[in-house]
Amino acid sequence: MDEGRDKTPVAVGEAYISGALTALDDAPRTKRFYEVLAEIAEATGLRAYLPHRVSDPVAAAHLDPRAVYEIDRAHVTSAAVVIAYAGIPSFGVGIEVELAREHSVPVIIVAERDRPISRLLLGNPAVVEVVKFADLDGLRRALAAALAAVASGRREGARPMVADEVVVQRFIASLEHARRLPPGEVTALLRVGELDGDTAIAIGDAVQSGRLFAAGLRDLVGRYALRGPDLGAFVLRDVLERSLAETAGTLGIELRTVRRHVATARVRVGLPEDAGPDSVAQWLVTELIAPPSRALQLHLFGVTKADR
Repeated sequence: MDEGRDKTPVAVGEAYISGALTALDDAPRTKRFYEVLAEIAEATGLRAYLPHRVSDPVAAAHLDPRAVYEIDRAHVTSAAVVIAYAGIPSFGVGIEVELAREHSVPVIIVAERDRPISRLLLGNPAVVEVVKFADLDGLRRALAAALAAVASGRREGARPMVADEVVVQRFIASLEHARRLPPGEVTALLRVGELDGDTAIAIGDAVQSGRLFAAGLRDLVGRYALRGPDLGAFVLRDVLERSLAETAGTLGIELRTVRRHVATARVRVGLPEDAGPDSVAQWLVTELIAPPSRALQLHLFGVTKADR
């Protein structure tokens, strides 16, 4: 029996799946492996973020390098854990592990048993677990155990006391940082989300005016992989609270089609198709506004939530 699959979920937050993407010898096979890592992480209660779904160097070649850096950096620094595949040498993986160290994000290194791993990478203080595997079943068991150990350490680790006014200042600063993005990154995210025309203009204006948190747009495009009319209908209708008629006019589709796209998008982000305004509003606050300050929330409330 695979014991890792039968355990109660042990973690909450995002698992960033780090791995080489540039000039791969067998890109489809490697990306399937990353999907397996994501599946294992999600079985423990984490949400997996896979960079190749958003900023793949081939599928998203139109993204400029700075936009790729900013998107990946935002996800690494707000993650609960980074799972870094070291079986293929990669500058990107090394950078992401160092970003994790700078923001106190734990890193689990994963590699085949016969693959050598850089001592510099292994010596990074962010690395808390190393998983070496010979087969897929062994990987599932070992990685699930490593994730459980990381979650346990985060729950039981000592939290330094921070003055209330400092906590408030950090919280406000994190929200303001999450609200804005460089125009170039907003444009890049809209391209990844397959939006253009009036819909792209409306959403871009919403981000620049602060009505839609920029970090929220990142999550809708990246974490939830919303695309095209599903993304446009959800933002216009549920986030910006436009009427069905206005949403239909902006998207250039019929009212019943708008309803279908909104329902599809809600299911993808974890809401019921017929979610009421209160449920949608609560989801927006906890998922599109709160995540940029997730580390702060864990610092403040982690013990309380673990004890409930």
